[in-house]
Amino acid sequence: MQRLLTALNRLLVRILLKPFLGPPLPVGLRRRWLSVAAKTMGGARGVERTDLRLGEVATLRLRPAGSVPLGAAAMAERPAILYVHGGGFLLGGAGSHGGFASRIAAATGADVYLPEYRLAPEHPHPAPGDDLFAAYVGMLELGHLPERTAIVGDSAGGGLTVSLALTLPEMGVAGPAGLVLISPWLDLTLSGASVNDNARIDPMLARAFLEEGARAHAGTLHRSDPRVSPLFADLRGLPPTLVQVGSDEILLDDSTRFADRAYAAGVEVELQRCEGLWHDFQTEAGMLASAREAIAAIAAFTGRRAAAVEPASPRA
Repeated sequence: MQRLLTALNRLLVRILLKPFLGPPLPVGLRRRWLSVAAKTMGGARGVERTDLRLGEVATLRLRPAGSVPLGAAAMAERPAILYVHGGGFLLGGAGSHGGFASRIAAATGADVYLPEYRLAPEHPHPAPGDDLFAAYVGMLELGHLPERTAIVGDSAGGGLTVSLALTLPEMGVAGPAGLVLISPWLDLTLSGASVNDNARIDPMLARAFLEEGARAHAGTLHRSDPRVSPLFADLRGLPPTLVQVGSDEILLDDSTRFADRAYAAGVEVELQRCEGLWHDFQTEAGMLASAREAIAAIAAFTGRRAAAVEPASPRA
């Protein structure tokens, strides 16, 4: 039965998403379509949604219903996740990724924050990174402790997650306890062999869409610049990192090369290669057991990281 559901979902992704993500359709139309398509994937029940602002960035907070009351002391004891959505730097937000973020909240028991960071082409680098830095600092100002916090990013959000984690210590801000990268896009030059090798079997992504997003996000920077392609950055000092990637996606080599480079840089990194699956398959947890298992692995990883340190005293 699961094999049939996997094949059906692969077909639906190829029909309903792949043709509508890239050019020549206008970006505004694609943003609306992605939000509509995402509603078919649903979300977790029993998760409260609250709109707020973190560092002036509009943010959706998702937390399991019945969680402890809000307040600095309570926040200090709660796990927290900054979730950085994907969408090729062009698409995405609470409308398209809120359902998946609710599943992360339900699985981890954490307060999950989904910032509406600015998108290209209207806002190229460094606008998204600036927004995510402000949102992360805003989480800490609410009372969350970095040692109980993780940053989770998918696709383009995975690249932004790595860039943010590298920026935090440079700015004198304590980094998170761990990172989770879901099908991360880390090389805007598209130099990985899988970009061509998996082009026919990837049911979601096409090179034309990635080329468009890479040009729009990089702006005046060369696409190999580590500030926009963190695969080429100095990865030393990153927190423990979990990487999940599908074997059938064109961005497969971004994950495998990152894992190799991170390990060589002394980072505690775990690579989970999910055979026969595609880009961001985790978002289809409503139908795929493999997606639910992947989310459970994310919850286990973030739980271990939050439990790996002694709780610090709440901020005054």
